[in-house]
Amino acid sequence: MNFNIFNSLIFAGVLQGFIFVLVVLSSKKYKDKSTFFLLALISAYSFGNLQYLLPSIGLMLNTEMYKYVYLPWATLNPVLLYFYSVLFLYPTRTTTSKEKLLFLPFLVFLSLTLIYRTAIITGYKNDSFYVFFDYIVNFHEILGVVFSILILLVLIRTIIIYEKNHKEFKTDIIRSNLNWLKTIFTILLLLTFLWGYLMFRSLFLQDSNTPFYILWIGIALVIYILGHIGVYKFGIIEDRKKIRSHILKNKKISNNKQLKNEHIIALESLLLHDKLYLDSGLTLESVAKHLQLSSSYLSRIINTELEISFTDYLNWHRIEEAKAYLKNPEFSRYTIVAIGLEAGFNSKSTFFYVFKKVTGKTPLAYQREMKIA
Repeated sequence: MNFNIFNSLIFAGVLQGFIFVLVVLSSKKYKDKSTFFLLALISAYSFGNLQYLLPSIGLMLNTEMYKYVYLPWATLNPVLLYFYSVLFLYPTRTTTSKEKLLFLPFLVFLSLTLIYRTAIITGYKNDSFYVFFDYIVNFHEILGVVFSILILLVLIRTIIIYEKNHKEFKTDIIRSNLNWLKTIFTILLLLTFLWGYLMFRSLFLQDSNTPFYILWIGIALVIYILGHIGVYKFGIIEDRKKIRSHILKNKKISNNKQLKNEHIIALESLLLHDKLYLDSGLTLESVAKHLQLSSSYLSRIINTELEISFTDYLNWHRIEEAKAYLKNPEFSRYTIVAIGLEAGFNSKSTFFYVFKKVTGKTPLAYQREMKIA
């Protein structure tokens, strides 16, 4: 066998991909449609890299790979990515008939590949038939590039629309920062353009030294990162859903009439009744708009009446919320990150920093202390 640094990295990635899929499949926590498509995507990329790896390491000739192993993954991968992304954003969404047609290119090329393989096995002899299949393989690669670019552009647009439509905080919807997903799709889009350029050099300029290794490693790395982050984010969202459900079931409304200022009473009512402090994007301006006050006036009365800044006031409510979760044994199986995000913080680092600033302890230390107590 002929191993070098490039195909060794690809082989390690293929192996890691299969192991990752098996580990996630064995977990009961990740039984969801979006995760199914994510695992299918990682499996497809792993099989796709493996089929090109076999002739590279000398296990078979390139012609033998196309005869006995090759499958048209290039038109399946973008479809799996599409369904993963859409179902991650809209878990209860029903797949339309038009969306199912996205599988058609893969099914057509798969059928042609199986016909070609059957012809080889049965000993069919017709040179023009086999030359035609060579053209089919090349056309499939070109279509794979175009198909991937179009789907990635659609997905980036879908994320932008999703973010635009989910700016407002709603207790029945778990909002998640999607910058990681947009970044991954942007990198994949750039790599797909590189794929198109390399295909052009290989097919039309007859460049036998086209560095496809770099492309395979790059795309595989991004897809595997997507897999790890995607599963992690899904777990966080599932934890947050359960925490949010508990919040809504046990929601208590404050009736503190001892506060002198009517605007402070209205502020407390707004935050505690609607749980607005759980919104990580909540600002002084947005609260003032709810109360039909100017932000400067609201800030002034909070400082005067409560002797605290708006940010510290908001964080105090969030820390109290987080402490309630950390004390409750029912929440011990949820991640600290999920608890922090559901309490209204926008990141793990911010949650840890503010929690320690207020309590003098990290969330983990506080949780352990509560268990002992």
